[in-house]
Amino acid sequence: MKNKKISGLVTSIVDGNTFVMNVQFEDDQRLTDKYAAKVKIHGMDKPSTSTLSGILAKLELEKKIAGRKVECEILARDESDQIIARLPKRYLIPPFLFASGVED
Repeated sequence: MKNKKISGLVTSIVDGNTFVMNVQFEDDQRLTDKYAAKVKIHGMDKPSTSTLSGILAKLELEKKIAGRKVECEILARDESDQIIARLPKRYLIPPFLFASGVED
């Protein structure tokens, strides 16, 4: 069975590997209701948000995807029915890459 893809606008960042997005389903070429989904990024460990590292991880994820529309692939759901999904790397790399040694 192929994993389902969802997409939507990221509305908030919970911690360094979890975010909330508004998902809108497309059903036979018509859009249906939106709902908020809490998504944990598969394969990304995060430090506790009570530590400096955890706070920095949350801020970094916020900088990369907050307010953006993202698409991810649902891999599973945990015991609390939270979505565990694969987020493509294109959302996690910096938008501007500068070559070292380039002068102004």
